[in-house]
Amino acid sequence: MLLNFQTYESKPHHDWMVLFHGMGGNYSIFYKQIEEFRENYNLLCIDFPGHGDSPSFESSDYLTLTAEKVIELMDHLKIEAAHFLGVSLGTIVMQKISLTHSHRILSMVLAGAASRWLPWGEMLGKLTLSRPVRKLLPYMIPYTVFAFLLLPKKNHRKSRAIFIREACKLGRNDYHKWAFVGRDAYKTYDRIRRKTNRIPKLYISGSEDHMFLRGIRSHVKKEELADLKIIDNCGHVCNIEQPNAFNSMTIDFLEQLREGTRRKVQVI
Repeated sequence: MLLNFQTYESKPHHDWMVLFHGMGGNYSIFYKQIEEFRENYNLLCIDFPGHGDSPSFESSDYLTLTAEKVIELMDHLKIEAAHFLGVSLGTIVMQKISLTHSHRILSMVLAGAASRWLPWGEMLGKLTLSRPVRKLLPYMIPYTVFAFLLLPKKNHRKSRAIFIREACKLGRNDYHKWAFVGRDAYKTYDRIRRKTNRIPKLYISGSEDHMFLRGIRSHVKKEELADLKIIDNCGHVCNIEQPNAFNSMTIDFLEQLREGTRRKVQVI
């Protein structure tokens, strides 16, 4: 069974771009990117398992399942390779695909990439996913708490509200499966660090993405062909909070790749 998807086809000779949403969302979170990006790219927008109009699956390993489902969909649409762009949870799925099907990826833009939680966030995540707490609490309680912890400021309100609203449609079982993917993201990054990266990657994070920014800074300094750009006065979901800056950084990155002028910048 295919994942739910929507395509926006520009011209046959244009590259494809695949869009990966975050936890609890669906491809509609890219409403501030689709119109601009479709001018120069064919777009494939995907709903992850249990999200949007995609079905749930029996598998307990949603990360591996989703990576394979994305490749299945690309095969179905006869997309040989594409640029990947994702937000938060979507970046973890992208990184998983980069380990198993790197030849299908032309480049990667990773917004609000979540490699490793701060220690207190990791500890809280493990607590809320422990068996007693999972059985005791409705899943939306820890999700809402984490939404406010990740996006605490007034300027984060819009993206926080969108993700809480959409997550209400997710369901307990799918929430828990995806929450384990987020909790264990560091395992995927540990595997990435043991390999030499050959895919051009641009990480974009908000200056106020306090839970993940430190870990991503550390990671990018050691990864080949990877750059990090930071958007001021912006939190975790930078494609919604600062769409103009996010879109501009993404387009500049892709144009530099096309023109062969991109070089690695200093990560501070």
